[in-house]
Amino acid sequence: MHIVFTSLAFNQTEYFVELCVELKKLGLSSSIISFHEDSNDYIEKKGVTVFNVFERGSRCKNNLEGIERKFLELVKSYKIESANILLSHEKAAFNLTEEVPLKRKFVEYIAAVEDILKELKSTKGNELVVFQELGAFASLLSTYFVARENGISHFFMEPAIFKGRMFLVKNSLFAHKPIEKTVVVDDELKLYLEQIKRTKDIVIPKKDVGYYRHPFFKIASKHNIRRLCQKLLSKYVKGRREEFNHIGSFVFRHVKMLVNRIRFVPLYSQLPREKFIYYPLHVPIDVALTVRAPLYLDQYALIDYISRNIPPDYKLVVKEHPAMVGLISFGRMKSLLRNHPNIQILHPKINNHTIIGNMELLITVNSKTGAESLMQGKKVICLGDAFYSNSSSVNFIGDINNLYKLINKTISELPPSGSSINNFFQCTWDETYPGELYYCSPSNISVSARSIAKSIGFM
Repeated sequence: MHIVFTSLAFNQTEYFVELCVELKKLGLSSSIISFHEDSNDYIEKKGVTVFNVFERGSRCKNNLEGIERKFLELVKSYKIESANILLSHEKAAFNLTEEVPLKRKFVEYIAAVEDILKELKSTKGNELVVFQELGAFASLLSTYFVARENGISHFFMEPAIFKGRMFLVKNSLFAHKPIEKTVVVDDELKLYLEQIKRTKDIVIPKKDVGYYRHPFFKIASKHNIRRLCQKLLSKYVKGRREEFNHIGSFVFRHVKMLVNRIRFVPLYSQLPREKFIYYPLHVPIDVALTVRAPLYLDQYALIDYISRNIPPDYKLVVKEHPAMVGLISFGRMKSLLRNHPNIQILHPKINNHTIIGNMELLITVNSKTGAESLMQGKKVICLGDAFYSNSSSVNFIGDINNLYKLINKTISELPPSGSSINNFFQCTWDETYPGELYYCSPSNISVSARSIAKSIGFM
C-alpha cells in the first residue's frame, strides 16, 4: 500500500513528513500532495516525495462562462451533492463574496489531484490510501472527491473527545457514529471519565491550544507576528502559493475578535439563579456547521428559535466557543439580548464544566460540549450530525418543528444512567485510534503511524 497525505501549512508538513519516515520503518511507502509551496523544499530535503498541486493544475484562463461550465461539469461527473454548501465553507472562513475564484480553485485542484493520483497508481503499482485532516477547504474536498470517484480509500483524521486519540473517518465527510452495543467498560475509561468530572478539564487538541487565548494575546503573539511576516514575504516577495493565502481576512478576523471582546464586556453575565438551558456557540467557520449541519449555520436564528421554545420559567444561556471569543456578530447578539429577556451570554472565563454542572439541559448542534455533558450525566438534545447523535443517552431531533415538545419531554425525563453513558463512551473509545494531529513528539509520531497502519489493515 502507498499512503498519500495532503499538507496545507508548514505545521502540517512537519507532522506528515515525520509520519512518512515512521511509516517507511513499518514497510509502507508514502508521499505528500502539497498545497503550500513554502513546504516543498523541506519535504524534498527529508527524502519524501512531494507533489506541487499548483504546478499540476490547469491555469484555467477561461472567461467566466468557461469556469462556470467546467465547474458544473465537475459537479455532475463527480456526483457532488449540494455544491453551493461546499463553496459556503471558504466564503464563511475567508469572508468572501465572489464565487468564481472558488470555482476556479475546485477546477484546478481536481485536475491536479486527479493527475497526481493517476501517476501514483501507475508508478507505485499498489493500492493507494489518502489521509487528510478533516476540513472543507477546496484542497481537502477536491482530494476527497477525486479519491472517491477513483475508488481510492480515503480517511479524514479528526480529534476525538478523548485526549490523545482521534477518529479516522473512512470514505465520508460526516461524523463517525460508533455502533452502540453492550461491552465491558474498562477501569481505565472509568477513571478517565471520573477525572474529567473532578478536574473539569476541557479536552483541547495540542494543535489548537494557541486558539484558546484572549484575542489580544493572539495578536501580540510572537508566533503569530512571525507567521504573518512569513506569509507576506512568501506571497508578495517570493510569489509562492498556498491554500491559506487570504492574509487580509486573517488580520481582519483577529482585529474583529479583539474589538468585539471589548464591546461585549457590558453584555456578559454570570450564571443565572433561575433554571437554565445551555446552548454552546459553535465555531462559526467550522466544517461541523458548514458541511455537517448547514441548516444551523445561522446560529443567531437558531438561538432566537430556541429562546421561543423553552418553558417560560427558564433562561437560555449561550457562551462563545473558547477558541474563537469575539468572532461572533456583536450587532446580532446584542439584538437577541434586547429582544429576548430570557437569553443571557455568559462571560467567556466561566468554565464549561461549571455551566454544565448547573444547567438543566444542553441543546447543541454537534458540539463536543454534548459529549462533555454526557460525561457529567446531563440531559442532551442534539440537532445535527455528531458522533453521539445515535447514542441512546441522547435525544436526537429529526424535525426542528418538534423542538418545543422535545424540550419539555427531555426536562421531565430522568437523566441518562451512568451505566449507559459509560457503555457508550467505551464503544466510542474502541472505535478511536491513539495519536494527535500535528504533534511531532517521537512517541506521538510512532503511535499515529501505527494507528494509520492498523486502520488500513496493515497491522
